[in-house]
Amino acid sequence: MSEILLTVGALAAVGQVGATLRVALSEDPGPWPPTEFGGQFGLYWLAVMGIAGSFFALLATTRGSLYAVTPATVAVGGLIGVGGAAVNVWTADTFDDPEEILGLQLSFHTEGPFRLSRNPSVLGHAGAVGGFAVLAGSWQALLLAVGIVGWFALKPFAEEPALRRAYGSQYRHYRARVARYVDVDRLRDGVSGCVFSRRADC
Repeated sequence: MSEILLTVGALAAVGQVGATLRVALSEDPGPWPPTEFGGQFGLYWLAVMGIAGSFFALLATTRGSLYAVTPATVAVGGLIGVGGAAVNVWTADTFDDPEEILGLQLSFHTEGPFRLSRNPSVLGHAGAVGGFAVLAGSWQALLLAVGIVGWFALKPFAEEPALRRAYGSQYRHYRARVARYVDVDRLRDGVSGCVFSRRADC
């Protein structure tokens, strides 16, 4: 059963990576996922469900296949996984409506986690899937997690050109200020500022 789950998840992840690369390398790229209902939109979310369903099923059915699960691995993996999930919730909380989460509305934000990363969902998903795979001690889940993180790391190359066209100089200025994945200097300054001061935004 685990071989079937891993195969389904891997094929879905490879499909997403291929579609994302195709959009990113095209001369006139559109956003990915598509911003309109249709066949491509349905395929995108079918692949998402294939990846997510396979990953969570592998967590449940292949626990301990790589190493024995101990309180230490549960604590470390759980901390990373919950941290990543929290970043995703924080990111989703900045959206104005559900259409943005689904990808049906193309927009960009500069508040919340978007002050520290142009693509905080990359970090959120990396932490979530990586942490929970570590928690489970599953090599199958870890392998699929690598594919998921790779796909999310590629997504900005398909999405950001569409944002540049849609928002012009506004997005270019934002892009010049904030790093694609994580603005280490800004993150360090923000953490130290909150630790050593009583700022209202901490």
